[in-house]
Amino acid sequence: MNINEIVLFPAQLTETKTMKICAEAKENIGNKFGIKAETNGIIVDEFIGETHITVRVETEGFYIEEEKVGIFKFDEKIEDEKKVILFLEAQGVRILWSYIREDLYTISSKMLPNPIMIPTIDVMKTLEKAE
Repeated sequence: MNINEIVLFPAQLTETKTMKICAEAKENIGNKFGIKAETNGIIVDEFIGETHITVRVETEGFYIEEEKVGIFKFDEKIEDEKKVILFLEAQGVRILWSYIREDLYTISSKMLPNPIMIPTIDVMKTLEKAE
């Protein structure tokens, strides 16, 4: 599957759900900063797929983790499961990253003097490099 097929896939995000949020702040917050993200595409039935994305941000004295699910409805019956899962994992990150980015900023702004703003990412450029 090439990049254009991933972008132009006949599907629509119909719902997002926040499944889990965990956060902890400690007094000793340093400059260390790390982000870990993972995604998983799941076919629910012949017209529905889900993208599960989990993002964890850590500093020396703070961590926050969120899991969000995006539900996609496909225009046509799912025939090629591998293509659909690739779409869910690639486009799911592309679409859901902004939701998680805003959530993490809002939550960390209530817990820290300097809220955490995770960077934007160019998912398509990353996929092109991986291809």
